[in-house]
Amino acid sequence: MSLPVNPEKPRRLFLALWPEAQERQSIARLAARATGRQRRIADDLLHLTLVFLGKTPADRLAAYEAALADLPVPEMELVLDRYGYWPQSRILWLGSSHTPPELYELVAELHRRLRDCGFAPEEPAFRAHVTLARRFSGPVPTELPPVPIRWRVNEVALVESTPPPRIAHYEVLRYWPERR
Repeated sequence: MSLPVNPEKPRRLFLALWPEAQERQSIARLAARATGRQRRIADDLLHLTLVFLGKTPADRLAAYEAALADLPVPEMELVLDRYGYWPQSRILWLGSSHTPPELYELVAELHRRLRDCGFAPEEPAFRAHVTLARRFSGPVPTELPPVPIRWRVNEVALVESTPPPRIAHYEVLRYWPERR
């Protein structure tokens, strides 16, 4: 299934793991506890970015969709059990102390397929995390999350980021494998 596109306007896209309601609520509770709501990511925007595609013209999007049409997505469990902080960008995040190797293999497969369409992966290398807050001023949690979040992963989402005047909005455009 191909997405309707305006050939005149590139779309800002990324590939992500998109949590279901139960995982999203659990992540949101941890985010609220860790941030006190300061510069917190809205609950409905929580996700784990696999590949940032950036501004994507219609012809490139069609090539990406074709390249990912038969993408195998291994079923895995991602356990989100630790906080992290990047001081330079002031991002507070939630991640895994033991990221499944299948997740790194999935990202490598996405890069391989997209590279064949002219895509150049961004630097730095992939680090599995869910951003909880931007421009976070602390304090950074020093304890582990009280209850690890067990997230069953078996699909990749293509997501469009549309920047309205004040707050970003994300819309899932499709999944691989395709939902029935």
